[in-house]
Amino acid sequence: MRARTADASSVRFDLVHPTPRQLRDGVTCGLIAESIMVPVLLTLTFVNHTSVRWGYMLAAVGCIVASIAYQGVFTLATRGEASVRSQANTWFVIACLALAGLACIELSTATPAALYTPAMLVGVIFVSIVGDRRMQVIVDLYAMALIALIGWVQGLRGGEFLVSMVIYASTIAVVNFICARTVGSLTGQINFSQSLDSLNECFDEVGIDAARPTSETFAEIFSRGLPYVASIVPAQRVAVFTRSGSLQRYTLLASWPDITADAGDLARLPAVATSLANNSVELDPWHCVMPVGYAQDGELVMVIERSVPDGSIDPRTAEEVGLLAAAFLRITSRVNFVNGLHTESRTDPLTGLANRRSLMERMEMEMAHALRAETPLSVAMIDIDHFKDFNDRYGHVVGDTVLRSVAAMMVSNTRDQDLVARYGGEEFCLVLPDTDLLGGHHLLDQLRNGGRDSTTDLGVTMSVGLTSWDGIEDPMSFIDRADRALYQAKSSGRDRVVSIAAYTES
Repeated sequence: MRARTADASSVRFDLVHPTPRQLRDGVTCGLIAESIMVPVLLTLTFVNHTSVRWGYMLAAVGCIVASIAYQGVFTLATRGEASVRSQANTWFVIACLALAGLACIELSTATPAALYTPAMLVGVIFVSIVGDRRMQVIVDLYAMALIALIGWVQGLRGGEFLVSMVIYASTIAVVNFICARTVGSLTGQINFSQSLDSLNECFDEVGIDAARPTSETFAEIFSRGLPYVASIVPAQRVAVFTRSGSLQRYTLLASWPDITADAGDLARLPAVATSLANNSVELDPWHCVMPVGYAQDGELVMVIERSVPDGSIDPRTAEEVGLLAAAFLRITSRVNFVNGLHTESRTDPLTGLANRRSLMERMEMEMAHALRAETPLSVAMIDIDHFKDFNDRYGHVVGDTVLRSVAAMMVSNTRDQDLVARYGGEEFCLVLPDTDLLGGHHLLDQLRNGGRDSTTDLGVTMSVGLTSWDGIEDPMSFIDRADRALYQAKSSGRDRVVSIAAYTES
């Protein structure tokens, strides 16, 4: 499955980078403001003044034309597929040209600077909405330079000039503060929500239906999700570890940004053990640690090394980290839940062995493999002798214990590629890939003796029917032939292994 990667330009937490919505709303407001302001200023210039400095007026028109041309060239060059960052840079240049145009309009008249200069604050606000901090600093200094130029050209000197600059500098500082506390805060919340939604959408794309709670499964899930973490909590490194309950050993499961980097130092942080012991999120100025569920190999814990240390640990940060932990807990719990349903539908609840449904699926797979690889495939049907009489004598509780003991004995004495399934009642089915009749007969004799040894006090014996696949028959016919061999074993005295070759018809 193709992994989805985080678009860092669209899921940032703060104003370090603009978001698409930030840019769209800011540009819309800026264009509306300029479409109102420029015509009004031009009208007032021509109506109220008989003397117009046409050089400045032409420069203002040139700035407007240049901004339109610049936007057109950018659109053609990028074919409408520019990144959010590139678009923000373009609109920043256009905003600077617009400010220069406003300054030229004002310089074209003899009106005192105090009348038109406040219009430049629109550009400052616009950049505060769509730009990053670098753009904000530049446009603030740029606006102050234009205001100083206007005041100087129009005759402000000495104390008047200084007072004017102080007033405008203070006004711009207040505007930036208000934008940071209102627009910035709102944008931060929007960006956080977008980041969390993107993280959850990423998890929704994981093929949970086929998942197993193995290390590989969770490694894939976390590899998809970790790139989004830095969009929610500014991070330099993020790592997820599994902690083995018995060995208390931490194993790196996934990391960001470098999946090959050694992140063992993060696992040794005291906050990691505290977080797992208290099942809580632990925050300090440099790190965030949170438990994020369980895997087959142990507990899962995420460690975030923060890119910007926060000595205060405000409640909002704690809330955001908690929501981040909840998102990862949701996906790990979902994987384990779905796997539980998957396991329940394919295993026998008493013995934990594969059930008949799982047996038939595995049979088809092994038959296809044997056909491709031209390797032998054997199947055995195993029955506990006189199990009904045994159950009647000792009771069903002891009978269930015998079934579990025999199942555990067979699983521990077969290979990983072999399958032990409970076929029904006291019957078991054993699938033996890459095994001929001779090898199968030897193994089953060992299992028969092992069954007797595992139930020494009760004297349980087993009858076994063994056969090999002929490369043609279907799974049910294959099992039926092994069942006929089992019938022969029981008819000839039980407690033995009887084999039927593939070509035998009876």
